[in-house]
Amino acid sequence: MYIKNLTIKNWKSIDETYIEFENFLLFIGQSNHGKSNILSAILLFFDKITFKNKHSYHINIPTELILTFDSLKLKELNVFKEIKNSDDEIIIKKVLSSDKKEYFYKKNNNFIPLSEHLEYYIRENIEIIFIPSFSASSNKTILDIYEKIILVLSNNNKLVYVEKLIDKLDLEMQYLEERYASRGLQREVMFRIMRRIASVTKSTRYNLLGNAIIMYEEPELYLHPQAERELHSVMTNIARYGGQIYVTTHSSSFIELNNYKSICLVRRNDSGTHVIQHKRDLFKGDEIQNFNMNYWMNPDRGELFFAKKVILVEGQTDKIIIPFLAKKLGVYKYEYSIVECGSKSSIPQFIRLLNQYKIPYVAVYDKDEHIWRDEETRLVSRRHNKGIRRLINKKIGEIVEFTNDIEEELEGKNRIKKNYRHKPFIAIKNISNNNYIVPDKLKLKILKIYK
Repeated sequence: MYIKNLTIKNWKSIDETYIEFENFLLFIGQSNHGKSNILSAILLFFDKITFKNKHSYHINIPTELILTFDSLKLKELNVFKEIKNSDDEIIIKKVLSSDKKEYFYKKNNNFIPLSEHLEYYIRENIEIIFIPSFSASSNKTILDIYEKIILVLSNNNKLVYVEKLIDKLDLEMQYLEERYASRGLQREVMFRIMRRIASVTKSTRYNLLGNAIIMYEEPELYLHPQAERELHSVMTNIARYGGQIYVTTHSSSFIELNNYKSICLVRRNDSGTHVIQHKRDLFKGDEIQNFNMNYWMNPDRGELFFAKKVILVEGQTDKIIIPFLAKKLGVYKYEYSIVECGSKSSIPQFIRLLNQYKIPYVAVYDKDEHIWRDEETRLVSRRHNKGIRRLINKKIGEIVEFTNDIEEELEGKNRIKKNYRHKPFIAIKNISNNNYIVPDKLKLKILKIYK
């Protein structure tokens, strides 16, 4: 029994928003945009926190939470046989106000009061394991989490390997209890616990957590980059075999561009918190493999989801030179991310991604009309250039085209083909000279990129 989607109305910073869930779902976005408010809405639905009218987006208007559950097991299909729909899903609405709390189920487009025993079954059949950011936590917090994990493992599994796993988890907790429980140590122990669960899950190909939901706030806290990447792998392995894990993060270590369907971008404006997701396929045919290869060669590209603006460039030379010149001109902005796409032909894939997630960007590419190129090569380049221009969403994106390439822009003149060896090294060497003056034409382009 899994969460398929959730509609939140009138809760904290959220006027109304709709979220589709994956087994592993990442909530990413700037601080104070409402990521934790989404997790708290789930906690509120399952009565894990207390409703207060002051938490409503509009005071004195009821808060509504509508959850759709799917993947019901045989027992659950029998329990919910009177309220499930033709797709074997159940849709439950919880309405909260200062003086009452009500549950309803959806049948034939109408919401009908839910019986108390089914209401109780839903709340008690799904355990929530909430791992907070530990900004003000204690040994008691992690002990409570540990006890919930043990309860879930014990209730869902009677197998020998689960008993052995629990024994190993006990050792991890003993390690914590024998030491001063700093926040860093708490996070390390949680990491170890998750790693042990993932190891058994992977070896047995079995979901040890049943219907339980793990909600993990900022798992990157107190972890070094290598541990962040391992924890991400640990969580995706648990989710791959049926575990439900919902994460808020500010770390690109947890982002896989090829798994963009698991990304929920959280934004906040004058109308409150809203989310941006994309569940359809962005790429077709060879584009899928090319995009995945791009990610594996440059996993840091995941940081584009955290950027105020993304600068898309073709290759290594552009990635080095453009920010160098921006700093030289005093216009560099740390909140902008420069993403090397690998080649001009790969830029459109990133444009599609940025268009869907409404992230501002500028696509920077070489015109490639060098005097030494033959006509056929120039035609191919023109076709790529036209393809990039055609994809630009002018509300959030724009282009900057270098006259042939950035090397010619740097020198303000045409270059012969043999001068292109060791491009990044030679380019950075030339512009590092204190006497180097950025040509006016190139200066305008750098200013446009960083505006």
